[in-house]
Amino acid sequence: MTPFVERHAGALQLAFVIGVVGLALLLSTSLRPDSSGPSSAARSIEPVVSIVTPVATPYRPSVRLNGVVQARTVTRIIPQVSGRVVEVSAAFRPGASVSTDGVLFVIDPSDYELAVERTLAEIEAARSELTRLEAEAAAEREIWQGQFPERQIPDLIARVPQIAAAKARIQSGEAARRAAELSLSRTTVSAPFDARILETELDVGQVVGSSAAVGSMFSIDSLEIVVPVSAEERRLIGPLGDQRVSTITPTAGAIQGKLVRAAASLDERTRLGTLYVATANPGLLTAGEFVTVEIEGKDTPDSYRIPAAALTSRDRLWVVEDGRLAGRTVEVLGREAEMAVVRVFDDADGVVSIPPANARDGMSVSPRGPDELASVGNGTD
Repeated sequence: MTPFVERHAGALQLAFVIGVVGLALLLSTSLRPDSSGPSSAARSIEPVVSIVTPVATPYRPSVRLNGVVQARTVTRIIPQVSGRVVEVSAAFRPGASVSTDGVLFVIDPSDYELAVERTLAEIEAARSELTRLEAEAAAEREIWQGQFPERQIPDLIARVPQIAAAKARIQSGEAARRAAELSLSRTTVSAPFDARILETELDVGQVVGSSAAVGSMFSIDSLEIVVPVSAEERRLIGPLGDQRVSTITPTAGAIQGKLVRAAASLDERTRLGTLYVATANPGLLTAGEFVTVEIEGKDTPDSYRIPAAALTSRDRLWVVEDGRLAGRTVEVLGREAEMAVVRVFDDADGVVSIPPANARDGMSVSPRGPDELASVGNGTD
């Protein structure tokens, strides 16, 4: 190595490093994309969105719900008198139907017939006693008037209290007779209404009491449909005072019904409300049966029908306002095929039928109607 190189070795090394760094910077600058090139232009292109202009039209929602058939009350069958069962009707079996006043079973009436005869005998005895006392009273009055014509005959001699007691015994006997006849009539147990038998635990020869149930039944007229309903569905149905007609679809086929009342409180577990639907043909229903109920909701004078795809969530969509996207929260009233029905809202320049994936408030877009998009597509093919 020459003396010159030895003296300037450090400076040469520094110059070499500076040269390498400069060359690297020059290369990186030459490889950087031109800001005025195609990439920058691509970023500045506004996305094209399809918009629709909804038209306000009337709408009557139809709410489709599921319910179960139930009887308002279940009647426990408890005989009012005791005794041995001597007859059981074929209608008093689970699942059977029985008409009003139809006989269910008969209790041995012998003891009750004897009770009626006993009260009749007591009544006859009391009447005979009354006749005797009235005859004695008449004789005493005749004797008293002959001996003391100016004096009032005493009640005791005229048999007044004795006659009153005899009449009271007759009244008591009549009451006992009616009670005995009532008990006798209760030995034949009949249905108080048109009913279906749920269960029975009775047969001939069984001794029944006046405190134990021997079966249960329900009135056919008491059958109704219990329908759980959400708050949104309840809002669509509207007030019950309109008595809206509902279509009930049980196993027997579609029948008509009407809303009769709503539960006073929500279900503690599901937090759903409950509606009760009655029908003029309850005989076509079966207790415990699941049915579909379609209820007409309240009329909405003005509503929009928009593509269901326009909704990005349950109640959110996008509109174009002065060339930019703007979010809207809408009230969904129902659905028809692939359309969502919403209450009228400010739709600005149109509703975006299929929002872009990266949609955001204030995003610049190029709106096109369905016809315009079709023509653009044909021109590019």
